[in-house]
Amino acid sequence: MSVPVAFSTGSLHPFGLDRVYGWAAEVGFDGVEVMMDERWDTHQHAYINELAERHGMPVLALHPPIYRGAWRLGSEETLVRSARLAGKIGEAVVVAHPPPPGRPLARWSAGALAEARATGVPVAVENMPKNSSERRFVVRRGSCYKPEHLVGIGDVTVDTSHVGASGVGLIEFWEKLRGQLRHVHLSDSDLSGGDQHRIPGKGKLPLKEFLAEVGRSDYPGAISLELKPWPLGTPHPEVILERMKAALEFTREGLRG
Repeated sequence: MSVPVAFSTGSLHPFGLDRVYGWAAEVGFDGVEVMMDERWDTHQHAYINELAERHGMPVLALHPPIYRGAWRLGSEETLVRSARLAGKIGEAVVVAHPPPPGRPLARWSAGALAEARATGVPVAVENMPKNSSERRFVVRRGSCYKPEHLVGIGDVTVDTSHVGASGVGLIEFWEKLRGQLRHVHLSDSDLSGGDQHRIPGKGKLPLKEFLAEVGRSDYPGAISLELKPWPLGTPHPEVILERMKAALEFTREGLRG
């Protein structure tokens, strides 16, 4: 069975959820990842399920708000509620951001993360990009930017742009976490620094090699394209569709090895 390729609605966040969903369906993606934000459209299961049915394409992942969403709750309560929401959507994986540097990872894992996982949906902890402000926290913990930070935490999401921003090898990430890998955020980086989320093939990450490894394995999840709006051609629909299609073809070709 081939690995499904999803499109993150956060890649085109200036547009409405319905419009992005429609474009993903038109291009031929296997599903979407819904990036939740302050809009109620991204928080209500009935509407999200209606979009999935209307466009004939499932929600494969749910990404809780990076900032405060429509519920206006703290990050830990939001994670648990997002997991409950995912249980009403189908087969969606929940992407979990770990707590920021300096906050005990073990306490979060035993608390909010365990409670979210107790709902029965897969919750995959995402690796984060390294940044210079983390130096003062180096004795305690960085922001989960190295694979060893996530070993033993259970299901993980590997974000390739975050790997590129952290000075760690992408294949090293794969080799150390392949047994825990449940979800992938795919994008490129020119490795010059920062969290770039470039279109695949427009950077220097070994994405084809990584995708071939994933495609040959028994990986149980999806590859989700998580990009930025402006390189995709925003606000021009014809350019957006062309670049979405190219990114999808790149990913499927890579998975085929």
